[in-house]
Amino acid sequence: MTKKQSTSLSPLAELKMAVITYHKGNEYVYMRSQIARDACYTSHNSLTYKRGQMADIKAEIVGLHEASGSEVVDVKIERKVMIYQGMEAELEELTERHNADLEVYKAVTGDNWTPRPKRTHKSDGLGIDSTLKRILAA
Repeated sequence: MTKKQSTSLSPLAELKMAVITYHKGNEYVYMRSQIARDACYTSHNSLTYKRGQMADIKAEIVGLHEASGSEVVDVKIERKVMIYQGMEAELEELTERHNADLEVYKAVTGDNWTPRPKRTHKSDGLGIDSTLKRILAA
């Protein structure tokens, strides 16, 4: 069931909610919740990826800063700093997007979205792997 749409949603969340609620009717309740879940998952992954990129650039800047002094290195540092500043602006936009996705998920499902951990167990392929190991060992 879709929760009643709140008027306190941010403008971006309102737009995202409009897309999800395009699918009207009780038969689309699950679909709406999955669209909201997928949006949260995607925006969370975008934040994680951007933060990783920023960490890499920051490490490059630190390495270059330790060897600074020559004009070539100083120019490289300047370029990397400009790239990092652009990434900071992107990160703000990605954060706003993710927050809107979280708002919409809460409005649609009534629950707070949290990322699920990656699987830690390995499937044995319905027993095929253990049987394969036994056969190959013989």
